[in-house]
Amino acid sequence: MDILDLNEHFQDSMSSDYSVQLEEILEEFKRGHYPNVLSKSAELRSEKNPDQELTDKLKMVEAICHSEIGEVKASQAIISELFQDSNLEWMLLGELAFMCDFKLARRILSAAVKEMEENDETDRIKLARGYLVLAEAEENLEKYVRAIKYFKKGLTYFQEDESPDQYMILYLHFKIGMMYSMKNEADESMQYLSKVIDMAGDSNSDLKINSLVTIAKTFGSKNENEKAFPYLQEALDLLKGSSLENQMTHAEALTEMAFYYFDQSKLSEAVPYYQKAIDIYKRLPQTSHRKLGMIYMQYAYCLEHKEEQNIRKAANSYENAIERLELTKDGELLENALADVIAFFDNTDNQKKKRVYENKFVKMTNAKRSS
Repeated sequence: MDILDLNEHFQDSMSSDYSVQLEEILEEFKRGHYPNVLSKSAELRSEKNPDQELTDKLKMVEAICHSEIGEVKASQAIISELFQDSNLEWMLLGELAFMCDFKLARRILSAAVKEMEENDETDRIKLARGYLVLAEAEENLEKYVRAIKYFKKGLTYFQEDESPDQYMILYLHFKIGMMYSMKNEADESMQYLSKVIDMAGDSNSDLKINSLVTIAKTFGSKNENEKAFPYLQEALDLLKGSSLENQMTHAEALTEMAFYYFDQSKLSEAVPYYQKAIDIYKRLPQTSHRKLGMIYMQYAYCLEHKEEQNIRKAANSYENAIERLELTKDGELLENALADVIAFFDNTDNQKKKRVYENKFVKMTNAKRSS
């Protein structure tokens, strides 16, 4: 847990009567023995009755431990209590709350930045950090309008600093661009992400790649695939050997490039991009069944209809598509896919497989009628 440096946290108390117990707590925390930390901290608070300042510090450590072992409600309760009754810094409490409850973090950090603004906080970077954590909480709560507002506040403070942190300025342009993308506000998203591409240089390739792919996806969603193409080319070149290679961003770039060729009926050119994208998606832990099912369908269509057909691979891909789409709740999409697969097996004179998928189709139609 990086929010607290426990050596610094307990520094003023290490020469007290509780130094032995505090050293034991520090050691257990460093080893990740969080239940032991909780029991030793509770014992120190109950048996030794330390002053309020040390008591509050111990409770902060207990909140972290509860969060680390998944006891979210216990962590929330401690942080709420400290927010109401202690003299601890709200910024720190807000960052702690971010571990376990985004709404609580929002409440505390809103109060923290308001207080700092009213008191003319001289450390503008500290104020900026408050807005950034607040923005992250809003993002996690899917409140993108407020997230954009707070990311922009943080960006302003970083830009006004005497020695501007260029990476943070770059990162915040990226975050704002991504928030606009989440809101489907294409022009604003591309405005910020284009700045990231211009500013990134060679040392920030991950942000540059993500920006290139997001802009390409935006053009793709607007059916402007020709405009997407150069962004995809550059992204795929940069992905080679990068930390994002074979990750979600790489799979998305490959899928967009595959669809660029698919949309132009250049099916042979689309095939290797679909194949590479599928290989990556299958290895990723959280791939959408709907997304992968649709990619399998497009891949199968290319294999079926390209100049040098590969019927065996097409059949396998169509079956993989149905297997994935059956795991979704989109009945209409599955119904349409089943109709296409039945037609494929009919056209390729595979009556056995055709009957399998006809039975699935009939069973699904009957279930739909009965409901």
